[in-house]
Amino acid sequence: MDSLVAAAPATDAPPSPAALLPLLAAGAGGALVALQQRVNGELKTALDDALLTALISFGMGLAVVVAVVLALPASRRALGRVRRVPWPQRLGGLGGATLVAAGAAAAPEIGIALLTVGLVAGQTSGGLAVDRLGLGPGGSHPLTAPRVVGAALCLLAVGIGVLGEGARAADPLLLLVVVVAGFLVAVQQAVNGQVRRITGDAGVATLVNFAVGLLALALGVAADALVGGLEVSGWPGLDRWYLYLGGPMGAVFVAVAALVVRRLGVLRLGLAVIAGQLAGSLLLDLALPVTDDGLDLLTVVGVALTFVAVLVSGWTRRP
Repeated sequence: MDSLVAAAPATDAPPSPAALLPLLAAGAGGALVALQQRVNGELKTALDDALLTALISFGMGLAVVVAVVLALPASRRALGRVRRVPWPQRLGGLGGATLVAAGAAAAPEIGIALLTVGLVAGQTSGGLAVDRLGLGPGGSHPLTAPRVVGAALCLLAVGIGVLGEGARAADPLLLLVVVVAGFLVAVQQAVNGQVRRITGDAGVATLVNFAVGLLALALGVAADALVGGLEVSGWPGLDRWYLYLGGPMGAVFVAVAALVVRRLGVLRLGLAVIAGQLAGSLLLDLALPVTDDGLDLLTVVGVALTFVAVLVSGWTRRP
């Protein structure tokens, strides 16, 4: 009987260049997520409504995905296979909707770097749980001691990051929401991978993801409007057209994740995405800071510790 925490497997040779391609693709997707969070954060500042921002982002993403799927004959044929997907595995878009809404609300308040630290903690913990339970298309993956240690380091990184000046000015509940959003992203990647496995098409998996997320966000915006009314500060004009590109960026990321998760597993996919997010978020906060104060030292330490956690989590024993 497998133990809860298994020993790390030995490896005899470094991975081949072809084996690195899924990791590189996931890393590039992570950098795109960091850019998406910045774009959606600016859109949220303009609209002053995180849910509406997420709805617009998902709507734009869904429009792009529908156009791509309808343009490809193989994808159109794969649409009919969606009925074979168990309904719980069609709900990955709920994780994406939570991520976009939480990112839009948090990015202007705490910066992309600290936002990434919180997401990392959630993604890593979620990746451990999802891989152990076998929710992804690659089946169950035994937990290793380095993975558990890496997850613990991620949580410590969040604690250090919370001590930063930017975090003290933010609502602690907002930081908790970010961590939960990261956990749900791990679940999203697993179930989207299952949709892709059953339908045989990453575009269709992305379409299901965005359709479910858009529906959830539309219900949220409608409920919010009924309770408190919908007040929009101002719609960005054509001179700020780039603020409407968050959805298409998210669509690319979801498609890439659905494509490579079976090869990598949810945890390894999450680690590669995290590496891309870290690189992208730090560059964005340095080049285009959200405040005039620059990066807080403890935030930098938190991000650095998160990178250490990524390395530790992926450690394998070499004989």
